[in-house]
Amino acid sequence: MGTVKQSVYLQIVSGIQRKIELGLLCADEKLPSCREYAIKMGINPNTVQRAYAVLEEQGYIYTVPKKGVYVSALSGADKSEHIAREKLNELKDAGIPRKKLIGIINEIYGEYDD
Repeated sequence: MGTVKQSVYLQIVSGIQRKIELGLLCADEKLPSCREYAIKMGINPNTVQRAYAVLEEQGYIYTVPKKGVYVSALSGADKSEHIAREKLNELKDAGIPRKKLIGIINEIYGEYDD
């Protein structure tokens, strides 16, 4: 079974998310501009802009006009929810049915645990 190649902008999104979640990028830390990042990586600035738009929509970064792009201060709960959603989407994409996932969650948490 071959691996599916992830598009460049999604690779950027995943990489920055991972660095934020691991604490390698801190709240309010400035990220490179789209142009700087693109030159460093040898890619089109529009690709970086698209990745930054996704990250901003997800709450990982924010933009200050004429100042730059910065890492958002995500709370622990926000980070955990992002990680959980990412993992569930990976399992869904891998073809695991919803009922199977719910069954696994019920096994781990108990069927009626809130």
